Amino acid sequence: MLKRTLKSLVAPSALKIAILITFFMLLLFAWSSLREGRKSYLTFLDQKWVDYIQSSRGEVERSDEIVIAVADAKSFDHFGRWPWPRQYMAALIESLNEHYQVRTIGFDILFSEPDETSLAITRQLRQSFAESNLSQTEEGQTFLKYMETTEREGDGDAKLASALKRYKNVVLGYDFFEQRDVAHLTEKEVKAEHKRLRRNMIKIVKNAKNLRRTPMLEGYYPELTIDTIANKRVMMGYFKVSIDPEDGVVRRVHTVIRANKRFYPSLALRMLSHYLGEDIQLDGDEVGVSEIRLGEKRLSPFPDSSFLINYKGPSQTFPHYSVVDIIDRTLPVENLKDKMVLVGVTESGVLDLRVTPVQEAYPGVEVHANLLDNLLTESYFRTDPRNDIYTFLLILGFGVLLGLILPRMKIGWGILLVMALLAGYTLFHRYTVTEWLTWPSFVFVFLSIFLNAVGVFQFMFFISDKDKRFIKGAFQQYLSPAVIDQLMDDPSSLKLGGEERVMTALFSDVKGFSTISEKLTPSELVHLLNEYLTEMSDIIMKFGGTVDKFEGDAIIAFFGAPVRYGDHSTRAALVCLEMQNRLAELRQQWRSEGKMELFQRIGINTGSMVVGNMGSRNRFDYTIMGNSVNLAARLEGVNKVYGMELMMSEMTYKACQDAIEAREIDLIRVVGIRQPVRIYEILGRKGELDPHRKEAFAIFHQGLEAYRGQKWDDAERSFKEVQNRIPEDGPSATFLKRCLEYRQSPPPEDWDGVYVATSK
Repeated sequence: MLKRTLKSLVAPSALKIAILITFFMLLLFAWSSLREGRKSYLTFLDQKWVDYIQSSRGEVERSDEIVIAVADAKSFDHFGRWPWPRQYMAALIESLNEHYQVRTIGFDILFSEPDETSLAITRQLRQSFAESNLSQTEEGQTFLKYMETTEREGDGDAKLASALKRYKNVVLGYDFFEQRDVAHLTEKEVKAEHKRLRRNMIKIVKNAKNLRRTPMLEGYYPELTIDTIANKRVMMGYFKVSIDPEDGVVRRVHTVIRANKRFYPSLALRMLSHYLGEDIQLDGDEVGVSEIRLGEKRLSPFPDSSFLINYKGPSQTFPHYSVVDIIDRTLPVENLKDKMVLVGVTESGVLDLRVTPVQEAYPGVEVHANLLDNLLTESYFRTDPRNDIYTFLLILGFGVLLGLILPRMKIGWGILLVMALLAGYTLFHRYTVTEWLTWPSFVFVFLSIFLNAVGVFQFMFFISDKDKRFIKGAFQQYLSPAVIDQLMDDPSSLKLGGEERVMTALFSDVKGFSTISEKLTPSELVHLLNEYLTEMSDIIMKFGGTVDKFEGDAIIAFFGAPVRYGDHSTRAALVCLEMQNRLAELRQQWRSEGKMELFQRIGINTGSMVVGNMGSRNRFDYTIMGNSVNLAARLEGVNKVYGMELMMSEMTYKACQDAIEAREIDLIRVVGIRQPVRIYEILGRKGELDPHRKEAFAIFHQGLEAYRGQKWDDAERSFKEVQNRIPEDGPSATFLKRCLEYRQSPPPEDWDGVYVATSK
């Protein structure tokens, strides 16, 4: 006998599967988190997911203090091809300060070579004329002075240098190269550039010794604005942007670079320092940069000084203003006043394009604008070390939860739960990115939920299929396909072993089967019996009953197991009626075929009985046992006493009387059961009884009351009246015979009206 339910078998093993998968995911997460160098593929997918969130959310709240002055198509149409004469840059600085009164200007443009656009031609003409004889004349001297004036007016570098000297709010951008990129330069040339740059280093550095040893962005050779333009007091910030080696996307930008054991700020950090009027202070520890301070503002970068950029939207999220409009002063002053202005190029073919999470072709100047915004508003993404702990707990929690819950749920509900968890965590993670600016891992937790669900479901399907094969093999011969489907959907409804429950048992038998079998050949008998048993068992299974067994011509069935039905008594009574109706149709068919006709008797009883797989360990049957079962068997036999075909007990009648027409027959005591039982004949479905027969059965009831009161004459009259109306009525004939017997030999004084059946 099997001692466990299916769920008790599945649940512990499914939990073990979930714990195993969870442990694997925890190891994988730990390995990915501690891995140095290139990221693992799952960590890379985490980055891609955050990229998707940024690109899909569109524009978000940004600072109004940052604008971009662009050398765009309109400016190119006005000033000509790039690079422009430097006097236009000088005019831009002058207009931004004098007319628009901006706070800070930053150039994402490098002036690393002299402006030779037209100045070289002018110098060559002046020198050639000065060497000629014409220069000695009065007219020649006048022309030379004109040429000198023209040269001076056309010296864009001088004009730009003058503007930078006059206005102290400009930050010039510069680049850093690695040693291999400038192998042609001498050490002396490299040192000279470092000497020029030294005045722009970060002067307040705490724990500089630690910072000189920790991993940081390294610069070898700074390519600066030429010294004829940049005076000693001009602020400078590097605009070098790092890309992720996995896919070339700009996700983070370093704000400090280490070069020649000194530390230098980026363009955005230097602009912010000037805008706030605060010096830059760099704090370090044994890991790297711990904090960047600008007065009261405290910024928390990664140890290598980088910040994970929270892009505020696609290109042109920050206001763009054409350089020509600024120089011509056609814009409203309030658009630029007191703001930080980044100057860059956006004209096609010239602009510096970057791949970013929000756009594949993203202007480099806007990368710096986003970084500047993030630093100003402190809205950069943060990666709290505690996120790893949260990820660890989420993986562990979801794994154990699914291992405990899924085996106890139906597959459909389990799938809905998993989908809800996946969708819920997706929305939650998106919220943490957009609102909290920090997050645990998405991919590891999502994958953990998915793999645990797949693992548990696969295990459940494997066990379930095994159990379904067992159920189908064990029950397909005596359960309807619909009931088998229910069992396979919910195996818990089948308790393996014996279980006591209230059910209805049915016993049927063919009248005079021994006589019939004597008149038929074995093959004819088998054919007739198979046809009969097939038709009858199909009806039983149609109503959700279970065929227990066939014993020759007898059918034993029950209702209410393995699937529970609250109306099992009604189902059994309706089966009795349909079996009789179908048998009548079969008799008509057999009669036309010249075959023997069959008649059957059925007894049903409702009560407590034991149902389950019973037998030996290697061979067992799903069957019923108990006194209630025995009573149903006795009632089938008692039909012969009353000349009836369909008999049920009082327990069954009380349970189905709202659906069945019936008449009380007698109070009897059957063999093997001491307690008297009130028995009823099943007449038809409720409301379908013929009025003529209904009147006759009412008279029968009057006769039954007179019989129990030992009023034999009154009883005899009633039963004869029933015989006149329904000549074939067996119970009235039986009671007429008893009345005659009791008139001749009265019952004892303590007679209680109970008839004692002497045979099975």
